[in-house]
Amino acid sequence: MKRFWVFLLTAALAFTACSAGGQKAVLEADPGVTTLIYAQLSANGVNQEVLNKFNLEHKGEVQIEVRDYTKLSEGGKQGVDLLMTEITAGRGPDIIELGTSGETSQLSYRRLAEQGYLEDLWPYIEEDPGLGRGENGLLKGVLEAPLQAAKINGGLYAIFEKVQLHTLVGAKSVVGDHPGWTPEELLNIFAAMPDGSVILEDYHNWKDPSVKQRFFTSLLYGFSDLFIDWEEGKCFFDGDRFRSLLELTSCLPDQHDLERVCANQLEAQSEHFNRLRDGVVMLEDAGFGHWGEWRTRYDWFFGESSYVGYPVDDGSSGSYFEPVGIKLAMSSTCRDKEAAWLYMRQMYNLPVNYEIRGFHVGKTWYRTELRAAMTDLCYTRIGTEIIQFLPLTRKEHARIQELCDSTARSSLLVDQELVDLVMEAAGPYFAGDKTLDETVRLIQSRAELYVNENR
Repeated sequence: MKRFWVFLLTAALAFTACSAGGQKAVLEADPGVTTLIYAQLSANGVNQEVLNKFNLEHKGEVQIEVRDYTKLSEGGKQGVDLLMTEITAGRGPDIIELGTSGETSQLSYRRLAEQGYLEDLWPYIEEDPGLGRGENGLLKGVLEAPLQAAKINGGLYAIFEKVQLHTLVGAKSVVGDHPGWTPEELLNIFAAMPDGSVILEDYHNWKDPSVKQRFFTSLLYGFSDLFIDWEEGKCFFDGDRFRSLLELTSCLPDQHDLERVCANQLEAQSEHFNRLRDGVVMLEDAGFGHWGEWRTRYDWFFGESSYVGYPVDDGSSGSYFEPVGIKLAMSSTCRDKEAAWLYMRQMYNLPVNYEIRGFHVGKTWYRTELRAAMTDLCYTRIGTEIIQFLPLTRKEHARIQELCDSTARSSLLVDQELVDLVMEAAGPYFAGDKTLDETVRLIQSRAELYVNENR
């Protein structure tokens, strides 16, 4: 590892000396230069300025060359298939950008890791002088909880720029103040609410009545791996836990009043927030991506809110992280692992990228944005009103930090193709065209076939 730390010192000095614009690096066919291949799977999957600077700083030693798999077909599906073929044939790239959650270009992180194609990055973090543990035992440069949540069998096989945190939020007076509950408990609480109440609704898609589909998608992104054993090739979609989630989802409204009474999305937002304050809507399916959302939303609507989480009854907080922004993995056969890590780790020291909504995993910018939230007033539009909120208090921050630290699940572990398969099979059940038994048999059969074909 000695050469790695020489690399690190050299890069740190050179990186600060470079101009903001940089200069495009030119790869040279020099037999003394190691060329690392970077597989790009999404449109914004490469920070070109950082890449060019790296190549200039390491000219004559190592160069990174981007291979763009997004241009092979619309949606990138053929590019993903080609990349998977290259990886399994032992001709894979050195650095792999894993794509963006929810798109067909998403590679199966779990499958690649468990089959031995990816390098475990946790030792690199632990041994990194800027990111590893300090005297207090905590990681110095990165948040630990989102990275721990993305581990597979004790190993971390990808790093990522930012995360969003997904959970269900409700009024503490209604849902209680304990993270983690069962679908049965949720339905029992809902049964005691006034007539005309709904479990949840979605003003963002106010003209789209498929509330069931969106809620069930959230469940699958956070927790579908509970029902799969990739190592043994077994699935458990026919068990009581998955059945209860299907039954719960079927209790959600096919469409909500917003579609009937609102002329536009602004009206729908205002009406939705009024219904939250009036206690007509029980829960909000929340995806937090910046500190302003913690300050401006749920205590204002619910009085005192509770991050009760999704009702999966698995012993967890019922919340999950969604990695966003660039997500990088290193091939287990990478030609120069020290140099690849030197490039990859730079994502935690880059300036804030405001185009991507999420909390920084790198502590430098995470703390910068937190300090601003705890000192600045915040203004937000809620319907037709502009509301001012005071800075985040230490008590509020401690409560949020506790939720983040207790979140132990990540959507990165989810197989996108499997999510699509389950959603397609569940659609007729939500529409009332198939029974619960028919649906779980179909999902179980298709899922087991898919898992055994791909494990």
